[in-house]
Amino acid sequence: MPSVSAPIPGVDALVTADPGVWLAIYAADCVPVLVLDTATPAIAAVHAGWRGAAAGVVPAALDRMRTAFGTAAAQCRVVLGPAIGGCCYEVDAPVARAMEGAAWWPEAARPTGPGRWHLDLRTAVRRQLVDLGVPADHVSIVPHCTACRADLFFSYRRDGVTGRMGACIGLRR
Repeated sequence: MPSVSAPIPGVDALVTADPGVWLAIYAADCVPVLVLDTATPAIAAVHAGWRGAAAGVVPAALDRMRTAFGTAAAQCRVVLGPAIGGCCYEVDAPVARAMEGAAWWPEAARPTGPGRWHLDLRTAVRRQLVDLGVPADHVSIVPHCTACRADLFFSYRRDGVTGRMGACIGLRR
């Protein structure tokens, strides 16, 4: 596999089984997802916002790991990094329509008023992972809300403009 040392625009998930290759993604309020297949080994770094959650970017990344490296979901360890929480992330009807048929929607969303819901993206992603066969105790969640914790994190929803935080994962040689 060729080595890439520059950003790849328009990509929300990266996978590799090459030792020494670091995968990095940037997020502010979206969920950074880091996956380790302990058996192969192989890794993934995924940026999961509402569009990615609705489109199944995390299941697609695990499926790619399965086809490329033989990854079994039961062997994966996953970390969901800091992201905007269900306490602060209000979505409207068009966003809800993109997701409300998903099995995880009732668990991750709660109505806040007519045509409005609070959405917990980490709950949605965790449920997707568990539904794929990742054991629930193999999914670790950094509990902080990026919008609530201005002292620690950037948040577009909170500030209207923002920086980005990086999440990275690599395999040892």
